[in-house]
Amino acid sequence: MKRILLTTIHRPLGVESETCTENIQVEMYHAQVTLAQGPFSIRSVCTGWGQEFIAANLDAPTTVLHYPTERRFIHELKKGYDFVGIGFVICTFPKAIELCKIAKRVSPKTKIVLGGYGTVLGECDQYADYVCREEGVAFFKRLLGESTRARLISPPIIRRLKVLSITTRPEAIIATGLGCSRGCEFCCTSHFYDRQHIPLLKTGREIHEAMCSAPFQRASFRNIGVIDEDFLADRNRIDEMIPLNAAEIDKPILFSCLTSLKSIAQYTIDELLSMGLAGVWVGIESRRAQYDKLKGLNAHGILDQLKQVGIIPLTSMIIGYDWHDERTIEEDFQYLWSLRPAFSQLMIYSPCPGTPLYEQMQKKGRLRSVPYKNVDGFHALFEHPYLSTERLESLVKEFFRREYEELGPSVCRVLEIELQGYKTLCNHPNTLFRIRAREYKKFCLEIYPLLKTAIRRAPSEKVQRTLRALKEEVEETFKIPLTAIMKEAAVPFLAMYTDVKDHIFPHPQPPTLVHQYRSSSLGASADL
Repeated sequence: MKRILLTTIHRPLGVESETCTENIQVEMYHAQVTLAQGPFSIRSVCTGWGQEFIAANLDAPTTVLHYPTERRFIHELKKGYDFVGIGFVICTFPKAIELCKIAKRVSPKTKIVLGGYGTVLGECDQYADYVCREEGVAFFKRLLGESTRARLISPPIIRRLKVLSITTRPEAIIATGLGCSRGCEFCCTSHFYDRQHIPLLKTGREIHEAMCSAPFQRASFRNIGVIDEDFLADRNRIDEMIPLNAAEIDKPILFSCLTSLKSIAQYTIDELLSMGLAGVWVGIESRRAQYDKLKGLNAHGILDQLKQVGIIPLTSMIIGYDWHDERTIEEDFQYLWSLRPAFSQLMIYSPCPGTPLYEQMQKKGRLRSVPYKNVDGFHALFEHPYLSTERLESLVKEFFRREYEELGPSVCRVLEIELQGYKTLCNHPNTLFRIRAREYKKFCLEIYPLLKTAIRRAPSEKVQRTLRALKEEVEETFKIPLTAIMKEAAVPFLAMYTDVKDHIFPHPQPPTLVHQYRSSSLGASADL
């Protein structure tokens, strides 16, 4: 039987080199959302869920490598695999090329497969024997001559978040679909699949069973992160899932997902709570944007309703639309923080190959010649009519800093929202909602010990006043347990430790993980 090796790109990451920038990291929150929040930044390594999903659904023995060193990659290749699959995006294409060259030198009989959104680059074909520009399981099954499965398996992928070097509750990652039918002109993920949504888990029951199968033996609830570009868009699939999730009273399901304001607006608040929605990532883009997903919708009203019941919003804004000048871009930024999201993502408008935006820019001769490693959302890829390249790139970091100075640490914003959710739901007649309020209370008391240090380290007087009022509100609402008071005393030292660690190791490297499927062992190994 054929043997398969699937791998992410290799370390080191987050460092300036010929193949990398400081923005190419494995931590989505810290790299793109909370990067200006110092020791209060959310830290979490995002592993290659796509490789795990493919591996779980093949019949052939398959090994998955996450962030190997070149030495570890060579060590694995020498075991004699028939195929090596390398997943990458545009900015990590230079690193994918390095792995291709290593594979050809070390194991010339191993066939190379390139996959991922980076395959929109036509030149990647010259480095590989095969290029996967479709859903990966179907591609590999066809390549290996395996029979297709009526139902795909969602593998157990667990990640943990850290704040102030403290590890929080585990979160299971479940992939339910690829692509998006919205077709925003800048969206690589939508146009990669020709504006089609490709469901990996086709029914609400399949999604529910995948959520329930995640290993949360000791936890009081199931904490899920859903991978799908607009998870709530398919009302039929979600309608089947709602009553199934709502029936999980003993260990309720609470999940976060990417979606859109238009999709959220399809549901009542009770439906959103019943399905277990705990957090949403929505694109706000710009107040002037005319996307179908935003038209006619009151973003303030929708997000306020969500926050009222403890649902956490992450909003994303685009910098560099043609209508942006110094005045209009400031108006958009003011609009973003007026929504008071728990988290904000700010990225430069990026024309990627395969998107209508790229074609438009190319026809007008506006594309800049930049190395692939700079296609990372922090570098300008085109000539802007009003803002210089330097100004666009400086605005990203400036807005992250100002957002923090205006709204404070995201972890404290989450506390504020869940405190409000507790007050709304603690006496609700629906048992599931009251249980959800109980989880809010636990989270509030877990975060409470951070407040005193957050107040002392507040980035502005406005944030300091807000956090003092929040601390008083928590103390008025709950009896603070002795354990929380004891933890509060330790937080200043954890903050100092995090400061020192981040100074000494500004670009910490992720551990190399090795997962084996259809083999006698399954687990993680250390670097070699």
